[in-house]
Amino acid sequence: MKCWIVFTGLLVATTFDVGTSADDAIISAELKAQDMIGRPHDSNQLRSQQHYQERIDSDDSFVFLQKFPLEHSDGLFFHTEVLVCPRDNFSTEDQAKIDDLVSSLDDTSFVEIKESWWSTRTANCVEMGYGGAPCKERCCAVPHGPDQVNFSLNERRAVISNADLTQKSLFLYGRGTLDGEAAYHATCDQTCWSNWAGTDYNPLTNNCNTFTSTVLHCIFGLSEKKPNLGPSDMVTVTCDKCPSPSLGTASTV
Repeated sequence: MKCWIVFTGLLVATTFDVGTSADDAIISAELKAQDMIGRPHDSNQLRSQQHYQERIDSDDSFVFLQKFPLEHSDGLFFHTEVLVCPRDNFSTEDQAKIDDLVSSLDDTSFVEIKESWWSTRTANCVEMGYGGAPCKERCCAVPHGPDQVNFSLNERRAVISNADLTQKSLFLYGRGTLDGEAAYHATCDQTCWSNWAGTDYNPLTNNCNTFTSTVLHCIFGLSEKKPNLGPSDMVTVTCDKCPSPSLGTASTV
């Protein structure tokens, strides 16, 4: 499975501009707040499907975005995935540091985490990513097997085959009350923006970064803004295309 980005016309490379470090223990820079793009759902009502409702508990998860440039793209095109990591999988000290970072965020911002920190953390997470594939079933192009539900934070791995894994970068977006299993079902048990079948993939309007926008914004109520993906990320998702209310009582404060 690959993430193909095709953009006809002028290609404009953007610069990843970050601000001053907010916590020299684990963060490299805080990105400037972006323009507000639409409010997340306010309802905390949960869907009634029994098979995953029990996966929702009172403990927070931390929500990260991992970013990779695509191979042979000269740094112009990117692939992203959401990592949902239960807070209990981090040490007490790490939880406190991440909570401090979350308290500095609003719903239009995110922070980059130092590679020297995340590359030494093995907290188990659930990986959520999407790519084009020759399949037509809902979410058939969103893998959810043993590799995805047992994803260590420091792994350099993606659900697509043409990501440059050596250049992984990691960003913290906030907290949510859903674990990764519940977030997967909230995204995939019914249409949410897209059916996320492999044949739904479109390099401009429904790609891997559209998927992460949907998970971040419509499932967790967090920002869908990204760290300078340029023409790889040209769509603003609207959560009215997710029939059920947002499951996440996500927090950035």
